[in-house]
Amino acid sequence: MEKKISELFFGLNLNQKPSEIVKESDFKFEYGWTSTIVDVKNHSYATEFNNHPTIKGEIKEGIFRINYDSHQEKYGIFSLTMVIRFTNEYTQIDEYERLTHEFEKYSSKTIIESTQTEDYETKSQVTVYQKNKEFEIPKLDFYFDQSDKNDFPLVVTFTTSWKMDELKKLIEKQKKTE
Repeated sequence: MEKKISELFFGLNLNQKPSEIVKESDFKFEYGWTSTIVDVKNHSYATEFNNHPTIKGEIKEGIFRINYDSHQEKYGIFSLTMVIRFTNEYTQIDEYERLTHEFEKYSSKTIIESTQTEDYETKSQVTVYQKNKEFEIPKLDFYFDQSDKNDFPLVVTFTTSWKMDELKKLIEKQKKTE
């Protein structure tokens, strides 16, 4: 699964800090941060792309972000998000179905949520794959939305940790106290 997810995110090594991922990449990322809670900074690296090594459909535009906040940094939690906009709904759905099918075999827990119209047409759907039933991280999300007839985004998010062993110990400790 790690190799396939790495390929999905441009072949980058995702087992390291976001700053190291950015250094390794050929992209020109822009760094920024915001703060909504006192003493918590939300850090973000962002870049754009027009083609992708594993997406077969024509891409109108793509945005790739790496996000983490200072509160979660202790356990190395961060997310990588790609927003891929297609020129039409058929390509969007084809890519969504291809990717969800491709990654389904790596999941030990799958969550699917859909929004439908009164005519039972699916307008948006998210599929979440968890690698481990016991832990929410790492997880891989695929989301499409067709509520705007002129915009056909597919959002792919991978949430993980560069300190996975420490995170697992914390979760195990929390389970024992419950």
